[in-house]
Amino acid sequence: MVEDQRDKTRREMIYRLVIHARKESLISMRAEDMAKYMDVSKVTMYKYFSSKDEILNLVISHYANFLRNEDIGSTGESEAILERYQKSFEQSLMINYYFPEQFFHDFKAYNSRLYEEIVDAQQFRLKQLDELFHLGAEQGVFYPVNSAIFVLDDELILRRILDPSFLVQHGLPLEKALLDYYEMQKRKLICPEYLKTMDNSRIEEMIRYFVAKNSRNL
Repeated sequence: MVEDQRDKTRREMIYRLVIHARKESLISMRAEDMAKYMDVSKVTMYKYFSSKDEILNLVISHYANFLRNEDIGSTGESEAILERYQKSFEQSLMINYYFPEQFFHDFKAYNSRLYEEIVDAQQFRLKQLDELFHLGAEQGVFYPVNSAIFVLDDELILRRILDPSFLVQHGLPLEKALLDYYEMQKRKLICPEYLKTMDNSRIEEMIRYFVAKNSRNL
């Protein structure tokens, strides 16, 4: 039980670090700054982590676990397929918000083993989505799509939407931009008869919560 609480505390500290470090390089960050973003003293940080390397390893471990979401790849009926697509959209938003492009470049230069873990997790997620999109197409729920290009579309557009300069340039509130993008993506993927009955309340609520929680950190 004590160990479980310790693991929970470590996860929370890593989470706080990632949230506050999305605009800074974790690789070049000093230990003092890591502790500050974790909202603890440097002494307390080293009670939970043996070194900066251990912290970086855990960041990648949590990233990989987040991508290996079994809910997206499981089999099921058409309703479950639509729900899994919505979970994949939420996952895409979180990935592109918390892990900017520079994050991957930094780890590629810093440690080849950790970068391989990143790539393996990305490939696992792509395989999950490929299986989901094929299943949806076979059941007549989705139009046939190239999963790699669909994921690339998410990456390029979501990263741009999450850029405040883009929002200001086009006079767009973040919530509206994300909702409009979700509507656009689902219409490219989901056949009309399923669009009519699809429940979008979960995604709409998720986007509102995301904006309320994170818009100040963009």
